[in-house]
Amino acid sequence: MQYKNSAGLFVGGISLILASPLITFIGFAFGTRMAFDNGSTELDLPFLVIASIGGLLAIVGIILLIGATYRALVKIDAMR
Repeated sequence: MQYKNSAGLFVGGISLILASPLITFIGFAFGTRMAFDNGSTELDLPFLVIASIGGLLAIVGIILLIGATYRALVKIDAMR
């Protein structure tokens, strides 16, 4: 059995979509905790950057899902 490229795109998209809320939550939770706990430390900025990277991963995951769906539908001639 040979795996198709659209299956890999689909699994990658689902993985990114499921992981991005966790990454975003961790970034925001620790970033706001660091910002409110001790204002003199500069540790809040890296965590907020991690949170924004989590949001970007969600967008990439959605694009991968759209690409996988398109490739799968073209392969079965549903879009021709």
